[in-house]
Amino acid sequence: MKHPRLAISSIFILACCVAMKGPDPVAVAMDAAGRDFLAALDEEQRERCTFELSDAERTAWTYLPGDRKGLMIGELGADARAELTGLMQSALSSGGYLKAEGVLILEAVLNVLQPNANRDPGKYAITVFGEPGEGPWGWSLEGHHLSLNFTVDAGGSRGTPLMFGVAPAVVKGGPHTGLRVLGAEVDLARALIDSLDEGQRAAAELSTKRPNDVVMVPARSDALEAEGVVATELSEEQLAMLFDLIAEYTGNLSPAAARDELARVRELPHDYQRFAHTGDADSGLFYYRVAGGKISFEYAAIGNDPNHAHALWRDLDQDFGADLLREHLKNEH
Repeated sequence: MKHPRLAISSIFILACCVAMKGPDPVAVAMDAAGRDFLAALDEEQRERCTFELSDAERTAWTYLPGDRKGLMIGELGADARAELTGLMQSALSSGGYLKAEGVLILEAVLNVLQPNANRDPGKYAITVFGEPGEGPWGWSLEGHHLSLNFTVDAGGSRGTPLMFGVAPAVVKGGPHTGLRVLGAEVDLARALIDSLDEGQRAAAELSTKRPNDVVMVPARSDALEAEGVVATELSEEQLAMLFDLIAEYTGNLSPAAARDELARVRELPHDYQRFAHTGDADSGLFYYRVAGGKISFEYAAIGNDPNHAHALWRDLDQDFGADLLREHLKNEH
């Protein structure tokens, strides 16, 4: 087990190295992509799309269907849609980008299964907060089953809250048969659960009944309870499996950002991190989470439907770039 003081020292050294190496390349790429996206809009579209960084809309996130402020994807012309793709790809890995586009595909699939005027891939709102490349700024892309939230400053970028949802979890008909947008989140968790021995399984089982959704919903601002099997109780192979699962969540970010975030989670003391689950993993009607203090990764089957699920990554210290903005205020003001 790593000593907490050594872990904190490692994080401090890493932070110093980041500060010394100049502008963050992910932030630079997102700055350029953000400017290109706004340049592709007409004046009226830019007016509806842009807000002040301090606007309350920036932190008013949700993944439920409903009306949203901002500019809808369905209103974009071909050039602007291409620039939005560029913006998404500047912030997300290829896997993360394909998950986001997969959610939009599933919206059309769901509309066939459950016809509803709100089931429209065009009804996802893009919003930009502040001016790309001119100090801290942010952007979001949000709609039913998707909430991407990025905050950018010269020193780095942040990408939480980050939420992907699926319905259906497995497409069973039509041109997208077999599509599993969150397949890896399920398979990696199942493998870890299957590896647990009797004592580990008892420790990992939540004492409460299975939640009907993820617990770290938008209204929640306090950390999850410390429940589940502690990472120090896992074998070396199981610990690798746990971090493979975490990497599936952090790996939705662009590779450089994902590498930094996974390293940060790895540096947390292992007696601080827990894996918990409940329900039936084989059927898909289950819930699990990996939590360490204010950082959490959750997957939940919704209600009694194993074919409807939400996956969420929250970091209460970094959500909406809280730490970046604190550092900016300290240095610049």
